[in-house]
Amino acid sequence: MKLEVSMKQILKHAEQLNASRSISLAEDVALLLPDAAVFVVDRERRLRFWSKGAEQLLGYKQTDMLGQTCLAGNRCVECIEGCGISQQISVSGKSLILRTASGKEQRIKKYALGFRDESGAFDGGIEVLIGDTNSVTTAFSGIPEDTAFHGLVGASPEIRAACDLIVRVAVTEMPVLIRGESGTGKELAARAIHAESPRKKGPFVALNCATLTANFLESELFGHVRGAFTGAVRDHRGVFERAQGGTLFLDEVAELPIELQARLLRVLETGEFTPLGAEKTLHADVRIVTATHRALREEVRSGRFREDLLYRLRVVPIFLPPLRERSIDIPLLVRHLLDQPIETEALLALTAYTWPGNVRELRNALQYGKVMAGNSNIGLRHLPQEILSRAAPQKNTDTPTHAGRIKRTRPSFEEVAAAAASGEHKLEELAASFGISRTTLWRWRKKQR
Repeated sequence: MKLEVSMKQILKHAEQLNASRSISLAEDVALLLPDAAVFVVDRERRLRFWSKGAEQLLGYKQTDMLGQTCLAGNRCVECIEGCGISQQISVSGKSLILRTASGKEQRIKKYALGFRDESGAFDGGIEVLIGDTNSVTTAFSGIPEDTAFHGLVGASPEIRAACDLIVRVAVTEMPVLIRGESGTGKELAARAIHAESPRKKGPFVALNCATLTANFLESELFGHVRGAFTGAVRDHRGVFERAQGGTLFLDEVAELPIELQARLLRVLETGEFTPLGAEKTLHADVRIVTATHRALREEVRSGRFREDLLYRLRVVPIFLPPLRERSIDIPLLVRHLLDQPIETEALLALTAYTWPGNVRELRNALQYGKVMAGNSNIGLRHLPQEILSRAAPQKNTDTPTHAGRIKRTRPSFEEVAAAAASGEHKLEELAASFGISRTTLWRWRKKQR
């Protein structure tokens, strides 16, 4: 899918944001425009972000530029005479000639937006420099096409790590527990495990444990024979029997009633099960993959889940991150899910949204947009109202901002170490307080060592 970029639309969307979101926005724009120079300056006009495209277009390395004034890499007569965005706040498509690090003259078009604080003073800004060309820059240029793995789409470290673990564990018979919020793709991950396994020619059978009552769930799991209970007018094969030779996926396994947990544990220990009302015991030749959005250790502590079953199911845990933690993947997902053009203004709104329903909600939003747009490009006006009315939450930092707001950054090594010493539930709480996954929490701790 080709998506033509309009910088005017980007600036229009950016006006709804503020300085605290400028780097996040710049990262998104740099993804959309990999060949453009994208950079962010603070209120003192010092560089806080310098994209890879800026390195390529202007020749100045990011490590040399951060902390310098914007004039260090923005060398033109008009730039030296005055700061365009601090004076005009908005610059759209202005033609300039810059000198690159090698001294070569480079004709560019400049797009920029400045921010104002509550008192109206200049509060930094974002600039985008596009090399002079008659062709229109397209979004997704430079983004690898092979970002889909059995339906799991993304280039972020978190999703690639999950895919790598899927490949490693698929060739074994080890039970896998997939953890993730609703809509993150847990069943896709389970299907990927099956597709990469030696059992791929066998059946893949899925059962959502949260959708049935205890009586029906027991019958669905193990089956029943005719006359086993009132209404059992014929034999019924349960999922353990239907999945013979293949993979059985039990979604929302934390919702299993405690009495059925004991029966499931026995099947895992003995490899055998007996349908309701039957006398003959059957062998269970299945590979078990389970999933939940709950913390099973917390369920164990509350008495709602058996600890021995937890250890049977959670041999290899795989965590699927929420979409809000991998917003860099949103353009990739849009390209994968959508088969018609989308305007940049709409794509940026999708990137700024927090997605409480994760990828499932994104898919539904795109389907809504297709219906509303008809045969035309999907624009901002075609998106669901909740996406237009809700902005992404600001990331916290530990330092006070110029307006006096206290924000938090990543947790310290001491915080993570203390949480680890207190038990897994403390790690879960600490990760939740920062709005990140536990995997990300441990990665930060490793970097701090």
